[in-house]
Amino acid sequence: MSGRRTHTPLVAGETPKMNLHEGSLVWAASEDLGWVKGKVTRMEPDVVEVELVHRKHAEKDVGKRITVGKDNLLPVSELDDDVGAIGDVLDLQVLHDAAVYETLRLRYFDDKIYTQAGPTSLISINPYKQIIPLYTQRAINLYKDNTLDAAPHVFKMAQGAYNNLTDNNVCQSILCSGESGAGKTEVAKLVVQYLAATTSKDAGLKGGGTKVNPLFQTRQVQNQIIESNPLLEAFGNAKTVRNENSSRFGKFIQILFAPDHTICGGRVRHYLLEKARVVSQHLGERNYHVFYQMCAGVQGELRTRLHLDKPTAFHYLNQSGVYELLDTDNQPMCDEVVEWQRVSQSMTQMRITAQQQEEVWELLAAILHLGNIEIETVENKQVGEGSQVKNEAVLELAASLLKCPASLVSENLTHSLVKVTGESNPIKVPQSGEQSESGRDALCKVMYEKLFAWLVGCINTCLSSSDAMANFSEDERRRVEAHFIGVLDIFGFEVFEYNSFEQLCINYANECLQQQFINQMLHAMMAQYEKEGVRVDAIPFEDNSPCVDLLESKMGVLKLLDDECNFPKGSDEDFLQKLMGTHKGHSHLKAGGTSSDPHLKEGLVGNKNAGSVRVQSSKEAFVITHFAGEVEYSIANFLEKNRDTINESLKTILKQSTHPLLALCMAEKGDDGGAGEG
Repeated sequence: MSGRRTHTPLVAGETPKMNLHEGSLVWAASEDLGWVKGKVTRMEPDVVEVELVHRKHAEKDVGKRITVGKDNLLPVSELDDDVGAIGDVLDLQVLHDAAVYETLRLRYFDDKIYTQAGPTSLISINPYKQIIPLYTQRAINLYKDNTLDAAPHVFKMAQGAYNNLTDNNVCQSILCSGESGAGKTEVAKLVVQYLAATTSKDAGLKGGGTKVNPLFQTRQVQNQIIESNPLLEAFGNAKTVRNENSSRFGKFIQILFAPDHTICGGRVRHYLLEKARVVSQHLGERNYHVFYQMCAGVQGELRTRLHLDKPTAFHYLNQSGVYELLDTDNQPMCDEVVEWQRVSQSMTQMRITAQQQEEVWELLAAILHLGNIEIETVENKQVGEGSQVKNEAVLELAASLLKCPASLVSENLTHSLVKVTGESNPIKVPQSGEQSESGRDALCKVMYEKLFAWLVGCINTCLSSSDAMANFSEDERRRVEAHFIGVLDIFGFEVFEYNSFEQLCINYANECLQQQFINQMLHAMMAQYEKEGVRVDAIPFEDNSPCVDLLESKMGVLKLLDDECNFPKGSDEDFLQKLMGTHKGHSHLKAGGTSSDPHLKEGLVGNKNAGSVRVQSSKEAFVITHFAGEVEYSIANFLEKNRDTINESLKTILKQSTHPLLALCMAEKGDDGGAGEG
């Protein structure tokens, strides 16, 4: 602490510490402009008028006048005049929201997108452009040789984690958190690439390479770790309304280090794959990248055999009306053919054979053709309402790709198997057209999830069977697997026009991460100060424990949902009623349509089924106040999504299929080492 200036932490509303008068220089919170600097020109009992003064990169606002409440003012520190030159916000003389915001704003305009927030926290702002000098070999060498005086950077964080691992022999984890589109995935990739580039024999790091672990072996593992990324992104990333390359799953990458501190292996754990995206997308979004890459990249005899076409021809790809990734100038961001070639190359690097790669494309094509099967409701005098497939040719094609009789696929899509008390065998019950199409979608989601888990398993098998790992005994291998740097890249906080069970799971994960951050950064820090007898002012912060408890306690949202799933006649409506009754008056729970968020309150006019309108009825939704804001969740299909199961009739299709890769995928039992739920 010796080299750091003392500071006064403040939050908006601490007006008693301000000596306000006409001419006072203040920070004012504007709804339209954010935190702005100005002079007080007029004062009333509860509000003041502020005239904006000159700020770098905000010259157009000079002279504007705004009226704000006194509780929306913060003091300006003359000692923090050039905050853009400050690399760590804890070095600010007066630490409050406005000062931090201004520091980040000025650094951003100077292409300084990284800012420290203490020794172990880094703020990264997505520049939405390439800043090449930040990531050159020269930059890598700078942070490899000197992290103490170097400017804030993701490389500095990565090097710090490496130093702690080697100096203290304690595993390290780097958490990349933030809202959707903040750049978490890119930062996680940079961490992996930096460690891969600096821990080989010629990198000059501590013990970097010996005869036991020669240069070609470390480079082999490094290349494999980096080459796994195109495969994971193709199958796990998609365009959302906020982000052209949003990770729709969480991943924890463990980079394993040998006793000489060089990379010798890796492991990927995956969480909460967004399966619903396979069969439907919100307006302005896309399905997973791999489908579009396959439609563009597969050529020749294989394309003919798979009956591939443009994305517009497939129901699972044409619902949102978005088919390309476009930049701000409305130009294509990538060549889908080139991206498909990269994915194929990545599969080869992960030791997936050419035959298995072909089978991957077969399964993906089968999913697309299954989505094109049209099922209609029919009336049967004997059994009542049933359904039948309208386009038999598409059914035949999908069944052939699954290597399964078309009659079996048709029979099990249009009927469900129901266990009846007193009967040894389940009976077949006809399904309506809508029920059958829902079953078809469930089947495709399961197939994609299993394929994704198999691919992650292939990556882990490749990374754990490298030449470097092969040199270790069983005891050495166990020690190595407990000696790693972990990089967690998981969904950011999400709030859309229409939010469902998927967003609840994502935001729950973020609440837990926020709680971990509070415990690690604030509670632990204050406890350490107290232990050392260092006097510091209390740091105000909002504790999110009530929200976490609401979600995960014994009678919380998730437990009540599980309980309702166990009732034979449980329903989404009963779950909502029990939730609101159990937690009536809870500070973080409201009925649907009662949010104070103006965007939630106003709603939008549109097609509800396309996810373009917010649910307003208290009988159809509930609102949770998260640390990042209020989110209104529609309860439609909550129980079905939480059960995450398919009917026995659909399982029959999977069991009867003779497709080699599908059989392998269905046999997978968590070999990826992660939790593939969600």
